[in-house]
Amino acid sequence: MTTALGAGPQPAVTPSSRGTKHGLGRRQRTREKVLAAFVLLIAFVVTVVLLGLQWLGNQGTATSAPISASPTLISEVQAS
Repeated sequence: MTTALGAGPQPAVTPSSRGTKHGLGRRQRTREKVLAAFVLLIAFVVTVVLLGLQWLGNQGTATSAPISASPTLISEVQAS
């Protein structure tokens, strides 16, 4: 004996209740997207500021780097 189960009875949903539930989800997703964009923007600004400070801090040390005064080593191979 083979029986096929069909879709169960659907609860009656009025358009107004569906729209309200769906509207809250849409507003929440929009709020989450705005919050995520804000967090990413803050992270970007912090990164740029820190890299700028690091670059400005290295400006003085890069020009006063010591020049090596040691003689150049030359390897000589002698024929035997």
